[in-house]
Amino acid sequence: MNMVLLLTIILAAVVVANILARHITFIPLPFFLILMGGILAALPVYSGFELDPSTFALAIIAPMLFNEAQNSSRFWIGRSITNILSLAVGLVLVTVLVVGSGLHMAMTILPLTLCFALLAIVTPTDASAVNSIFEANPIAEEQAGILQHESLFNDAAGIVLFDLSLTAFISGTFSLELAVGMFLWEFLGGLLFGSLIGVAIVSARLFLIRYNDDTPIIMVLIQLMSPFLVYLLAEKLAFSGILAVVAAGLVQGSERDKLRLTSSRMQLVTSNVWEIVSGVLSGTVFVLLGLSLPEVITALHQSPNPDLNILKLVLIGIGVYFTKGILRLVWSRYMLKRRVKSSHEWRDSLVMALSGANGTITLSLAFSMPNTVNGQPFEFRGIMIFVAAVVILTSLIMPTVFVPQVLPSQDQKQPRYRWVKRMIQAAISDLLKEKEHPAEAQIVIDSLQQQLVLDSTPNLHLRRELMSESHQVELKAVRQMFDEGKISQDELTYYTRFLNLSNFSADEKTWKNVLLRIRFSLHVGRLYKDLNRAQEAFLTAPVVLEEVYWREQFEKHGENILPIEQAGFDAVMDFLKTKQNDNGVETNMVKRFYRTRHRRINGKDVDMNVVYQMFMRAFHSEYELIQESLETGKIDSALAEKLQSRISTDEMTYLQNMELFRD
Repeated sequence: MNMVLLLTIILAAVVVANILARHITFIPLPFFLILMGGILAALPVYSGFELDPSTFALAIIAPMLFNEAQNSSRFWIGRSITNILSLAVGLVLVTVLVVGSGLHMAMTILPLTLCFALLAIVTPTDASAVNSIFEANPIAEEQAGILQHESLFNDAAGIVLFDLSLTAFISGTFSLELAVGMFLWEFLGGLLFGSLIGVAIVSARLFLIRYNDDTPIIMVLIQLMSPFLVYLLAEKLAFSGILAVVAAGLVQGSERDKLRLTSSRMQLVTSNVWEIVSGVLSGTVFVLLGLSLPEVITALHQSPNPDLNILKLVLIGIGVYFTKGILRLVWSRYMLKRRVKSSHEWRDSLVMALSGANGTITLSLAFSMPNTVNGQPFEFRGIMIFVAAVVILTSLIMPTVFVPQVLPSQDQKQPRYRWVKRMIQAAISDLLKEKEHPAEAQIVIDSLQQQLVLDSTPNLHLRRELMSESHQVELKAVRQMFDEGKISQDELTYYTRFLNLSNFSADEKTWKNVLLRIRFSLHVGRLYKDLNRAQEAFLTAPVVLEEVYWREQFEKHGENILPIEQAGFDAVMDFLKTKQNDNGVETNMVKRFYRTRHRRINGKDVDMNVVYQMFMRAFHSEYELIQESLETGKIDSALAEKLQSRISTDEMTYLQNMELFRD
């Protein structure tokens, strides 16, 4: 129970950090995650919190690498395999040997084998850590492909070298023949075993698809269990569990080529599930870093060298980062083969060097170090985790500051959000031409205008002001009808009461919703002496019930609410036209409220088949705009793909929520 509570709090910290990162964009997400972990460390419930290294490797490293592998492009791997292996194997090996030896000379207290282990930890890169920077400052396609797949393969190389170094330290002996044999057994054996298990899992999934057993509960669970199954089996056979997981993930990625469009819904569900799982795992790793910092700092006091204080370790970590960065810069300049010639080779190499950011895998390896060695506390564990943390933080700060300075700025003349607005406005313009089914078309128009609201950030205070002003405009129009003798005093009184209740519930706050439900259910129960009608009133949203209720009440007294509402509605629409240019988003929100009320109070039933046709017509208009813009060169294929993906998502959302448009 306690462990469940602790993990729940960590997940809540991941959520809070992601929210903060969305609003404070100049600070990378990992810093917020580490901060949240540091805050949690101060809570009494986390006193003495420890995570078993083997559990950490199984629960976090395995699924993260599996997902990374299954999303890798086999096309890019084949096209850039020489460069990928050069960075992922050659550079990793040279960095571990050269920088590790230099670290041992500068820090003699740390055995050479552990220096190699530390460099094996901080060498694997995490290209996703700086993806947000590259969105604003795009790099060449070839560089992006190399970075993405280098990150996958150097994880594997770093993990194997880490295992070898740690084994040599624990055993106290090193044999080149044994090391080579162990390397081949773990490396090649892990890859071969993972590939075989991956093929078996893919075959099983294809078999289930063939017999229509590819439901989400079956297929997603099989895929989520795959990395754990592969890892555990490989470790039992003394293969590298991590490499086996990577190989299985690569095989899993090939399944998409076989599926193509035969199981589109399943692929979308799987992709969304893995996106969430990967985000949660990545965030959890950084929260655990912040959570473990007090423990790591405490462990530093147990160091065999009391002069090795925090400041010296920070300087050592920064030194390790810059040393391996210089080596990476030179390697990128002279050892990589470029398909496309560039006149900025040093600049491109510097980008590659800065892009060698460390992230989740580095932290995962650091935390996977044992707490005890040969039955004794591992006194160097705190030192190594702390230095690794310094390298990670430095590697995140450097690209955040310097990559935007190195790369040319992206052309922001036609950002994606503008094209989303144009797309939606094109659909609205087309539907405004509909004369045969205006009510159904208006439902779709209101829904599209709501999308514009969500894509922008509405000013809720301004919306409340517009609602209040619209309320006063309608009251004025109704009073004018009374002054002109068009309605009676009773009609004015009861319609004013209706408007006050309508305005009260317009913002749909929870407490108002509950209060109105209770009020309506009690009133309806007393009025009709019918418990079922009172129950229905409580279960119906007040904004839906009000219009029907007041229309019935006017009819009971021989009066008609519709002409009064029509006059008020027209007055409000005329008023809101004057606000459209200044406050478009907020005005559309208010318009939608009044249009929905107007439709409900008139009791007009809409034809859902026609609504469906109107939605399809709107989506078709959006597709046409994208196609025309692509053909005329106004947008490129990358932007067109993102816009088209958005339309497809909107279509699926509509199909899954058709019932919502009946009210």
